[in-house]
Amino acid sequence: MSDPRDLRFTFPLMRGDDVRAVQQALTIINTQPPCGTVDGIFGNATRLAVESFQRETPSLGVDGVVGRLTREALFNAALQRKDGTSPAAGAQVNPAVPPQRPSSVPLIRANASRPPLGRTEAIKCRDWLMQNFGNDIKQAVQGTAFDPLLLCAIAAKETGPEWLRWIGKYDKDKIIARCVFDASGDFPQTSRLAFPPNTAAFRTKYGDAITADFIAEANQTRAMRDMGPQQWVYKGYGIFQYDLQHIDVDPDFFLKKQWRSFASCLDRVMKELNAKSQAANGDLRETVRRYNGRGERAETYADHVLTMFDWMKTTP
Repeated sequence: MSDPRDLRFTFPLMRGDDVRAVQQALTIINTQPPCGTVDGIFGNATRLAVESFQRETPSLGVDGVVGRLTREALFNAALQRKDGTSPAAGAQVNPAVPPQRPSSVPLIRANASRPPLGRTEAIKCRDWLMQNFGNDIKQAVQGTAFDPLLLCAIAAKETGPEWLRWIGKYDKDKIIARCVFDASGDFPQTSRLAFPPNTAAFRTKYGDAITADFIAEANQTRAMRDMGPQQWVYKGYGIFQYDLQHIDVDPDFFLKKQWRSFASCLDRVMKELNAKSQAANGDLRETVRRYNGRGERAETYADHVLTMFDWMKTTP
């Protein structure tokens, strides 16, 4: 996924859920001057509140812009304040070390947006996965802290909106094989920091033949989505969307097309979840957030996965 946008006071005024999330964090930590109304509009009051927070955080420059460093420090400070562990004014916040979440703090934020799938659709994803791969999923999580339905929720978030409409139309093996998604870096007005930033960079490193093969894989999926062909290498492979940036350390998954195997996809997602869980000290929300990345988009990702996880646990 492309990185969250930088937020600033400009004309026309920037608007959106990402602005609202920043305003909510500024309100929680009670900046002076306050940011004003939490309305999702980045006005001058929000800029002044951001600058105030930056002045009180020695590691940040004061420019009124919510970039990556300011975003991480701000959300971390807001979480600490909600947890009752707010640092003293002027203390440096280390965004790389998240606080342990007390049991009283909900896994899903009160202001969370709705997942891309509704409850009925999420349950349909769960049922299809457990009917076809339930034994594999249960065996994979055995001896870990993870529930099988968490993996179903991750798959529903990552790829469910695409393959849900293929159920009943294609067999399970074809559905798994065609989970090749996300053209960020080539799609207009998107960017990508991880390798490959675009198809041209992939071609430079891996050559014309391999690039053509990966483009063909993407176009097979595009055809099933009723989309025309493009000369793009996609970045997400498998039902849990293992990222193409891992090709240098895990070439067989991509070059031997192991994403077509549910077992191979399951192996990768469990390795990533176990590593993220260890880094998060076992905190479930933080594990899911880290599985996706950093910033507000990753927080939203965790909200969506955990909402669908809750639906899947409580709905027969």
